[in-house]
Amino acid sequence: MGGPEGGNLKIYVDCVSPYSWFGFTNIIKYRSLLNKYGISVEIIPFFLGGAREGVGNKFEQTPKWKEAFAAQDSELTGELLGLKVVRPTIWPILSLFPVRVATWIKDHYSAEKFEATFPAFSTAYWSKGIDISKPEGVLKALHGIFPEAEIKEIMKGAVTPENKKKVVDVTMNIGAFGAPWITAVNSKGKRRDWFGNDRWDQVFYHLHVPFTPVRIIPPEELKARL
Repeated sequence: MGGPEGGNLKIYVDCVSPYSWFGFTNIIKYRSLLNKYGISVEIIPFFLGGAREGVGNKFEQTPKWKEAFAAQDSELTGELLGLKVVRPTIWPILSLFPVRVATWIKDHYSAEKFEATFPAFSTAYWSKGIDISKPEGVLKALHGIFPEAEIKEIMKGAVTPENKKKVVDVTMNIGAFGAPWITAVNSKGKRRDWFGNDRWDQVFYHLHVPFTPVRIIPPEELKARL
């Protein structure tokens, strides 16, 4: 599968969603190969709660009949990606503050610092149960990435009017109803949007990127590898 090269992909993530963590992990894995096909990749924090409210997709607690499947789905996806997923005791949280912090870091620090920040938030919340909606939780999550004094300065920057407006503008202008939200423009200039971490085949197909769909390895091929 293939075609003309070029295009861009943007993935919008919010740490309140484990699927954003999965999507972030995957796009980091895929990015270098996408770049080789001329496709730029950008990771952007956004406020999932505000986006959902904006399009009328109000949050509802997972119904009882779906809880077991939801737990299985996040656990197995985490295992496949090498991530430990533990449902937080406090869920959901208001993720606006950590999104503001991540936005400030993305705009004022290197890409390496931002790309350490987002998984640190996700790990803190989805593996360790740390409430990152509060300053003390942010301090714990970002320990080891920034000195404590610098984290406090970052949190001050996160609540400046300019940064707050940036988060609102990004959140309300993409039309997202879930996270991760993926927007891809191919070499012909055609844009499509997706919700979720399980649409990568469609994304790559749209971008004309050669890929191998999921396939079962025949027993004889597996034996030949041994």
